[in-house]
Amino acid sequence: MLFKPGKKIWILLLLIVFVVFANGTWSVYQKSSFAKENRELAQNELEELKVREVALREELSRLETKRGLEEEVRQKFDVGLEGEKMIVLIDAPEKKKLIELREYTKWEKIVRMLGFK
Repeated sequence: MLFKPGKKIWILLLLIVFVVFANGTWSVYQKSSFAKENRELAQNELEELKVREVALREELSRLETKRGLEEEVRQKFDVGLEGEKMIVLIDAPEKKKLIELREYTKWEKIVRMLGFK
């Protein structure tokens, strides 16, 4: 008896209720997907930061020793202790091609123009 007197009105009313609930469900689904993606990105970033933290702690413990500090100073500033000798290797300069500047005879010009030389 619920649907008899105005069947079309009830169907329309149920359709409107369905659309409202579907819209709310879709909105929650989109927010859930967005949160899931952001969580995965944050977890990846956290893993990268943990790896970086381990590397930085190792570097810090190396620099806390006298030898590690000396190595770092030598590497960064290219210095040595008093009395030490240093060998500096440099690249050999590139040999430049020599350009031949001479006058060709008419016969040599013709031969070169024809591509025989």
